[in-house]
Amino acid sequence: MSTRPDHPRTNLNNLLQAVYGPAAPDHVQWDVSSKGPPNCPTWSATIYVDDMKYGYAQARTRGAAQDSAAQQACDHLRRERLT
Repeated sequence: MSTRPDHPRTNLNNLLQAVYGPAAPDHVQWDVSSKGPPNCPTWSATIYVDDMKYGYAQARTRGAAQDSAAQQACDHLRRERLT
C-alpha cells in the first residue's frame, strides 16, 4: 500500500480522523470478498461509515477494489461537508 498523500485510503483516513478524531476506526467497517477462480478473482469492496454504505467497487485486485471504494467514500464525505 502506498502512503502518498493522494492515496484514496490515506485520504479517507485523514477525512475520518478530522470528523471523528482517534475514534475514527470505530466508525468504519470494510466488507471485502473475492469470487471467481483463484488465478483470476474479482474482488469486491464495500465501505460503511456509521453503518451506512459510502462506497462499493469491484476490481481484479483487493487493493484496487478498496482504493476505488475509498475514493467514492471520500467524494461522498466531501459532498456532505460542503452542504
